[in-house]
Amino acid sequence: MRSRIWIILWIVGILLPMGFLAGLWAPFGRVFARTFAAGWSHIVMHAFLFLVLAVLLAQAIRPLSVQAGLLLLGLGIAVACLQEGLQWLSIQAEVGWSASAFDLAVDLAGMLAGVALARLWLVRRPRRE
Repeated sequence: MRSRIWIILWIVGILLPMGFLAGLWAPFGRVFARTFAAGWSHIVMHAFLFLVLAVLLAQAIRPLSVQAGLLLLGLGIAVACLQEGLQWLSIQAEVGWSASAFDLAVDLAGMLAGVALARLWLVRRPRRE
């Protein structure tokens, strides 16, 4: 049960339109702009968010079979698509297909890394509730 709460909280955090929030609250906006000034930080953050999501989902879905891994990736891609859609709606401007496709590819790479990490780490640990 605890793992589901962490999954829900993590997904809510992913879906929050941070750029929109940065425009509403100036102190957060300054930190946000400074943090994501470099393009690489945006990529690292996307990959990290989805890597952690994959690990959290894998922990809840165990045992991590091929079918469970595909379900996990499908859920991750659904969250990534929803996040991109909410981002587009929050800034009310066309982000562009190439930028969204790149973000989705980075999200998928983060999910794949998370599944690999979960496979190595969680398979060897007994399940705790």
